[in-house]
This record gives sequence, structure tokens and C-alpha cells, in this order.
Amino acid sequence: MKLHGAIISPNVRKVIIACMIKDINFESNMIIPGPALKEPEFLKINPLGQIPALEDEGLIIGDSNVILQYLEEKHPEIPILPESPAARAKSRWLSEYAGAALFPCCATIFREAFVNPNYFKQPTNQEAIDETTNEKFPPVLDYLQSQITDDDFIFGTQLSTADISICSMFITASYGGFAIDADRWPTLAAYVDRIRSHPVVIQCLEAEKSMLKMITG
Repeated sequence: MKLHGAIISPNVRKVIIACMIKDINFESNMIIPGPALKEPEFLKINPLGQIPALEDEGLIIGDSNVILQYLEEKHPEIPILPESPAARAKSRWLSEYAGAALFPCCATIFREAFVNPNYFKQPTNQEAIDETTNEKFPPVLDYLQSQITDDDFIFGTQLSTADISICSMFITASYGGFAIDADRWPTLAAYVDRIRSHPVVIQCLEAEKSMLKMITG
């Protein structure tokens, strides 16, 4: 099994965490977002020109949520989806919401506050950061808080695809200095902290430090 992508990408991180939880061995092929994703060689793997992409026994999957579903079905011994149809649907929905609504906000913070000034040596677009923080983030955070309880994770004590997807996006934003306002969204902030304290997530973040150092020089 080979995973293509950059470890600090939130969607690649989702797959890595899932593999670690399920104790799945995989080969990593580092691809940094940018021109490399449009190279003919990579487009043969994922014609969308996006990461992650997973190759396994002749099968190629180019979407992180589909990859998580594939891993769950092929390696069900340690589940990352709850048992009931309703709960499984909710986990899939929140994973989709994390990608569709949360990712654009987190990606803007990450790009403008971390990647551009450190890697590309370009000025930070503070207007984009302010607009994201003050206008785009709040309704997303409001919705996510409405879906969270004081349980360890959304479906109890076991990490799910929803937990992995949501937290991975916030990790990316945190590299740009973003933190959830615990006074305004206390349940959500505590929930994300619990996921970040999970041993597998700690191990994953430790592995990301070398790439962060490469970006910051």
C-alpha cells in the first residue's frame, strides 16, 4: 500500500491517522502541493491533481473520505466508524462537512500565515485572514459545536472518521496560529484538545515536525 502526499496536508493526515489506529503498514511517497500535482506522472495516479492518493494492489483512490471508507471495509478489526447505520451516516456527513466547510477556512489561515511567509517568502494577506477568522469561521464553528457533546469523542471513546477529519483541519489551522476561542466555543475547543491528546495523534504530529522545519528553514 502506497500513500501519495505531504504529511502536513490535512487530508493526507486523515489517512495516516486512520492507518496508525488500524495498525496498517504503508509506504509513503512525499509529494508537496504545487506544480508536482500537475505533472503527467502524478495525473496518471490521480487525474484530479490532488492529494492524497492511495495505491493498493492495483486499486487507486484519489479522495481521502473514500480512502477512509476503503480502509474501514478492508480492515474492520479496529473500527473508525460506529456501529449503527444512523451513527455511521453522521460520521460520514461530518467528515464531508469538515472537507467542504472547515477545510477552506483552515487552508486560508495555513496558507496566508504559515506557508506564504515561510516557504514562498511572500507577504501575508492579513485581510484574507481577518475575513476568514471574523466572518467565515464563526458559522462553521457554531455548527460543529452543536454536533459535539462532553463525551471523549463524537461517538464515545473510539475515534471515528468524523473526529479524525475535524481535528485534522484544526491542526492545519493551528500551524498558522489559529486557536478556537474557548470562551465562545468551549465544548468544541475541549473536544479538539482531547483528540490532539490521543496517543496516535501525538505520534503523527511528532512525525510532522521535520516537514514543518523544512518549510520554516
